[in-house]
Amino acid sequence: MRTALLLIGFNRVDYFDQTLTSLEANPEAHDCDIHIYLDGGPKANQTALQERIASSTFDGITVVAREENWGIGRHLIDARRTLFDEKEYDRVILFEDDMVLAPSYVSTVMNIMDWAAPYNDIGTVMAYTISKGTAEEQAGQVNQVIATNRHFWGYGMAKPVWDDIKATLYAFEERYLQGVSYGERAHRSIRWRFIRTMAKKGSMPKDGTPLLPPSVRSAPFSSMPFGCPTSQDAITALALWRHGYGRITTRVSRARYVGQEGFSFSPEVFEKMGFGEQNTLDLSILIEAPTSFSLAINDQNGLLLKPPRYE
Repeated sequence: MRTALLLIGFNRVDYFDQTLTSLEANPEAHDCDIHIYLDGGPKANQTALQERIASSTFDGITVVAREENWGIGRHLIDARRTLFDEKEYDRVILFEDDMVLAPSYVSTVMNIMDWAAPYNDIGTVMAYTISKGTAEEQAGQVNQVIATNRHFWGYGMAKPVWDDIKATLYAFEERYLQGVSYGERAHRSIRWRFIRTMAKKGSMPKDGTPLLPPSVRSAPFSSMPFGCPTSQDAITALALWRHGYGRITTRVSRARYVGQEGFSFSPEVFEKMGFGEQNTLDLSILIEAPTSFSLAINDQNGLLLKPPRYE
């Protein structure tokens, strides 16, 4: 399996440093090809980011530095196009510049992808979540995975999945991201012409053996998408669901989200979305990655672990 690790950056040097430093502490990451994509424009800080990259412990990093500001939507779609379509990697694990990773993050994601390979319905794999359990409860959940609609952070995707969904991403890119700044994209049209049209079509059934039962599958958006996100991540979630894919993550988080400031985040949004309540175990002790996993359907109180809609 040829695996690429993709890290993106723009101008948040401190966050970028924390993410890259924690990624360097993942032994398995050094067996992968590292690609770093830096967006450009007047607000970028490529000089400082390039200096940090130059001091990295990784060998042979491939850096793509945009001369202009592409916006996160085009930036990420094009990065996946390059890695999957042109370089033909078997799988890509994508990191934004605002996560601190456990030393076993990369190996955990790759192990889950290997474990889930016999199933036909897994679109992305993560090892990040917001756990509500106590440290004692989490200790018994380290090899459990759950269905998720959570925002995409540190996720792995296989090439056959990308091949299924990429036409949707490319159509979104051509229609809404060309010739306009990302912040000025046509939110209303995306919601009511793009998202609603696809949501109304439903999820296509897939042949083969699924991992996720209907009880823990949920559409990322309603067919009446009032105020829903319009990002490329949102369209990725929609395309996965439309093509019959679900998403899974570990029940015990192997990362901590630190991005209080960013394009879509502020300290207020950070707290509103629950990131101030990340009940994360000490990441330094999460050194070993499980090799076998089980899907948790219910929580410790017997309640169904069906994920809420994408936010």
